[in-house]
Amino acid sequence: METEKNRHIDLQVISKAHFDNLTTGEKIETFVQAYRVPKNRSKAEALHILQSKIEHQQVEKPVRNLRVYWSAVASIALVALLTTVYFFHSKSVQIVAGMGQHVEYTLPDGSDVAVNAGSKISFSESEFAKNRILKLEGEAFFSVQKGNPFVVETKQGKVEVLGTTFNVYSRNNELNVACLTGKVKVTVNGQNVIIEEGEKAELISGTLKKTTNILTEKMAGWRSGEFHFENMPLISIFEEIERQFNVRITTTGLENRYFTGDFSNKNLTETLETVCLPMKLDYEITNGNQIGIKPKKE
Repeated sequence: METEKNRHIDLQVISKAHFDNLTTGEKIETFVQAYRVPKNRSKAEALHILQSKIEHQQVEKPVRNLRVYWSAVASIALVALLTTVYFFHSKSVQIVAGMGQHVEYTLPDGSDVAVNAGSKISFSESEFAKNRILKLEGEAFFSVQKGNPFVVETKQGKVEVLGTTFNVYSRNNELNVACLTGKVKVTVNGQNVIIEEGEKAELISGTLKKTTNILTEKMAGWRSGEFHFENMPLISIFEEIERQFNVRITTTGLENRYFTGDFSNKNLTETLETVCLPMKLDYEITNGNQIGIKPKKE
């Protein structure tokens, strides 16, 4: 059954009295219905069609009075159309991995990205073909197809490649970029470091440094649930455990302590034991996902 909400108003037969009784929303909807963008048309073609319809629109007399209504509402419809086209062409895509999740995604150019838990990437879908630029919050592994420069922007700096596989870790004030194949350029506040296979660029106290002879299998082991850390703040380790197991950890007395070692995201208790025992820490799990951690009493 036709309702007031879904009825179609024909601009060819509408009278001035009928038009006057329409609400503002109905007036706008009437013109939007009449001037929809045809499928497979460019913006220029759509505008030409819209202008043609406005110029050739036939309505009942008195023409002089109605022309004012058509001109005003058509202008509103044109603005709405252009706004819709603009947002369509500037569509932003976000790939989000929630707590306890790993997400794999294929970018428009065929490059693959794996997004670690508690991380997000975003890019402009319409611009990506000519400008392969995306933003990263958190950690992700990239396998990039050859082509135009590929840029990963983070809060700390940017990573540029042509075609390679690499891992980017960007959390808080920490930035760590590991190159598995090819060559990668890392830029932070005017500092530039180029790394190749088996090398890592790391931001330490505001200085970008390069480390060589890194085991490539440990550079992005998180993709298979294996995590490797070298002299990492203990607080950051527990933040990673929170992301991998979707738990909440409260710590006390862990400031200025660092951890080197490995853990898996397969079992929460085993992971806590792996980290806490060598660091002489006690932990307590309550309500299934609440964990308290503090130094052991001497």
